[in-house]
Amino acid sequence: MDFTWQFLNMLLILLVVCAGAVVLLRFFLPRWMGNKRWNKNGHFELISRYALDMRRALYLVRVGKRYFILGGADQGINLLSEISPDELKEGVKSHVD
Repeated sequence: MDFTWQFLNMLLILLVVCAGAVVLLRFFLPRWMGNKRWNKNGHFELISRYALDMRRALYLVRVGKRYFILGGADQGINLLSEISPDELKEGVKSHVD
């Protein structure tokens, strides 16, 4: 019995399954999840992200009624500052004007 065709058929099926898994994990799963895993109760919200370079970024985060600026890098996340809602509104108005 010739197992060459069975082997090629198995490789083709494996390739299709792997490609399907990549497409599912890369494109569809993030759309289905959205921010639900982070924002189940509405207490945590990522307001803005500003990339400084490939490895570092600044994050403006709302936790409850408080706002924080976080610095993220390879070493971890650090709290840089807390901003009051009034300071945040003033900053938005100054950029709009």
